[in-house]
Amino acid sequence: MAALRNGEIDWWEVPLNDQIQTLSRDRDITVISQYATATGILRFNHLHPPFDNEAVRRALLGAVDQAEAMTAVAGTDRAFWHDGVGLFPAGTPFANDAGVEVLHKPRDYNAVSQALAHAGYNGEQVVVLVPTNVQEIRALSLAGVDQLRRAGMNVDLQEMEQGARVQRLLNQANPNKGGWSAFFGLLDRSVPNTNPYGNPMIRADGLAAGLGWPTSPRIEELRAAWLDAGNPDEQRRICTELQMQLWQDVPYIPMGEYWQSTAYRKDLLDVLPGCFAVFWGIRRA
Repeated sequence: MAALRNGEIDWWEVPLNDQIQTLSRDRDITVISQYATATGILRFNHLHPPFDNEAVRRALLGAVDQAEAMTAVAGTDRAFWHDGVGLFPAGTPFANDAGVEVLHKPRDYNAVSQALAHAGYNGEQVVVLVPTNVQEIRALSLAGVDQLRRAGMNVDLQEMEQGARVQRLLNQANPNKGGWSAFFGLLDRSVPNTNPYGNPMIRADGLAAGLGWPTSPRIEELRAAWLDAGNPDEQRRICTELQMQLWQDVPYIPMGEYWQSTAYRKDLLDVLPGCFAVFWGIRRA
């Protein structure tokens, strides 16, 4: 923040929410408080216990509190976040509310703990990787880990620099041999993430899929059907069915959506709104 205010840098892509008010009072800085949106996710490792068991993953739908998670990330003002989020960002063409009531019911952590036990969870250690230097993901992770612990999960929270975390997430080994069990992250609102084929977290063809490596033949059938659909209405119908399948197979759990702010020196002109900082077309006054 000091570097931006002193003119040492031109643009701070994602300032922390508690610093926005100070930056807004600086006459040399432009602040856009609703610059881009990001969706929080809880992603599972489907290769190893306990999250190779879909019943365990499904039980945790009763533990996730999107409003609580987004408050931790973006503060108490609901103008900057919302819950009730499914597969796709709110307001995008394929967003729908099919099945989201599973995340709206009152949270009963004793019931979730019982459901986990019934699914076969027996206190196995769950390794969750948390970045120390990406504030939004760290806040989301700490809130999410607290929810998992309230549900009775034995969480081993391992904090590390984001670059090290990314490398560790590529490791498919057992969690107690250098791998991992789950992580929390953010998906931006870029165009690919608003459809079934662009969002890497929806892909579910095993080792060919993204981090977590989920397997769901039905999800893959629906993604292929979406590509072959002849009109937007059919695409929307498929996306509704796909979201219902999310609650069954649970490749990941949405954690809510929030607005990210951005701040830059006022002598930068033609800054484009969007999902993240882009640099074409920008000029200096």
